[in-house]
Amino acid sequence: MGKVIGVCDADRFSPADGYGQETILMLWIGIDTHLKTHEVEIQNENGKRMWKGRINNDRDGFESLLKKIRTVESSNSQKVTGIFMNPTGNYHMPVKHFLESNSFPVYVIDARRTEHLRIIQNLGKEKSDPEDAAVLASTARLDPSAMVSRGHERMPESGLTRMLEHLKMSATTITNIIASDLAAVFPEYTDIFDIEAKTSLKILERYATPVNIRNAGEDELFALMNTGKGHYSMDDARNLMHVAETSIGIPDPGDVYAYRIRMNALRLREEKDRIRQLEAEINSRMSENTDVKNISDIHGVSATSAAAIVSEIGDIKQFDSAVRIQAYGGKTPDMTGSGGKSWAKGTSKIRNPHLSNSVYECAVSLVLHKNPEFLAVYQREIDKKKKPTQAYIVVGKRLLYHIYSIMKNRKPYRERMPRGRDGNNSTGTV
Repeated sequence: MGKVIGVCDADRFSPADGYGQETILMLWIGIDTHLKTHEVEIQNENGKRMWKGRINNDRDGFESLLKKIRTVESSNSQKVTGIFMNPTGNYHMPVKHFLESNSFPVYVIDARRTEHLRIIQNLGKEKSDPEDAAVLASTARLDPSAMVSRGHERMPESGLTRMLEHLKMSATTITNIIASDLAAVFPEYTDIFDIEAKTSLKILERYATPVNIRNAGEDELFALMNTGKGHYSMDDARNLMHVAETSIGIPDPGDVYAYRIRMNALRLREEKDRIRQLEAEINSRMSENTDVKNISDIHGVSATSAAAIVSEIGDIKQFDSAVRIQAYGGKTPDMTGSGGKSWAKGTSKIRNPHLSNSVYECAVSLVLHKNPEFLAVYQREIDKKKKPTQAYIVVGKRLLYHIYSIMKNRKPYRERMPRGRDGNNSTGTV
């Protein structure tokens, strides 16, 4: 039998594995996970298919897979040494937990590796679920380095920070809907109030349109506007009345726009309340985390953003360099090429999007807060004729470089101004 590429003799199985003195051949399994069912393929170390099929994503399906694995192992004197799957949503988590509980080594493979394996095998763009399972099963044979790590593990609190991200996106969507409706019936409103402000939401929930504001009268408006901190004057109420009276908005005879605006203002207020509650919960849970404290001490990074970043990274020992963490959590160009030339065709989606989004938001905040180091990096990129979005991506990569150092060394942030070969502030690379 030929030697398996990338697997040393020490990795073969000994008599302690229960198979006697002879060398045991290896089996690899690929599982393409979904909500209701999973596609499975078992291959031997030469790439020969030993079994393929579909299992339900339930206890009976998992037990049937375990039985099939045992049958294939015993009938061929082989042993499963690796099970490979992509992190598709959370669909892979129950079957991963089940298989690991039964002492199988499970490897969660980055989608980039899987796509590379498709290219190696000259597979076209057309995909199918059984084919994806076969590609995953070929991982150890064609890319043995994939077995170095079992996949990235994040902190449990990342479930809360991801929920917070979802709520913020929802709040933004609702705000945009309200803005769209106001653009039709009361376009001048956003010149006076920020839609998301507390007083603004009270006005929109109660009145919503110019007609309703005019009917309310300035005294009633003044009383409503001062139910909070009370920093509005009667002149503010009169100004709102005047703008409502001269509005160029379209009529709303059926009060459809008014109803939509009221309902969405209520939804937005409730969503913002949930965001505040969740932020308080996250900050409470992560308040004693040294990494969160050190990262949030960087001027321009909030405690909540630091918590999101740390929870997504998990144990920093999972990354052997700052470059690794930049690739995992930074926005990178999606490259293509032909004829020996390559160019970017957008931003790659193959990364941890939650960590990437948090880092990007922090990059924007760092620049807005005029953090000296990061502002210098941003300005350097702008001077190179880069677009603001591209400059923020570079700032984010710089931040990830610091985060790696902070978490690895357990030390606070230390400013490192970008310098060139002459020792002065420079346009050199991060």
